[in-house]
Amino acid sequence: MESKTPTRETILTTALGLFSFQGFESTGIQEIVEKSGITKPTLYHYFGNKRGLLDAIIADFGGKLFEIVNRDTEYNHDIVMNLTVLTRDIIHFAVAHPSFYRLQIALSSAAPDSASYQAYLPLREGLSGSIERMFENAVPDHGNMRGRAKAYSETFMGMVRTWAMLVLNNEIQFDNDMLTRAVHQFMHGIFS
Repeated sequence: MESKTPTRETILTTALGLFSFQGFESTGIQEIVEKSGITKPTLYHYFGNKRGLLDAIIADFGGKLFEIVNRDTEYNHDIVMNLTVLTRDIIHFAVAHPSFYRLQIALSSAAPDSASYQAYLPLREGLSGSIERMFENAVPDHGNMRGRAKAYSETFMGMVRTWAMLVLNNEIQFDNDMLTRAVHQFMHGIFS
């Protein structure tokens, strides 16, 4: 029987599962190496330390999420369509990568001085910045949005997280009707 050598991907996948389920701070290096079937020197070789491992997870998975958000927030003079496509694609990402999506939600609500929040902060700022720019670019078409881009960005991300978690937890089914309801609910607040 051929023995597989654990790879960087095996370590990342194992750590992601543990961080998602237990939290970054509650997961120890020893647990990661045992479940990955590697030694501590192997983990240190690839990632340097536990924070380096978290940084790599955020870079790999968060980079994919950022690409989606950055692409979908290119304002096309139809804010409802922008938000519909963005909501759909973020929820598709959450379904495709549930462990990372759950982890990034936990990281986003960690204490600001914690290592996990500091690791997540660049991704958070990138995601929020892209969404804020979309709302700022919509101001000429929707003057009542002026000066509200940050609030809209944060509120929108909270709304998407809520719907994504309902889908991930099998509390609702992701379909076009759900997508329309989610965006309509958000837009009602903007246009009222």
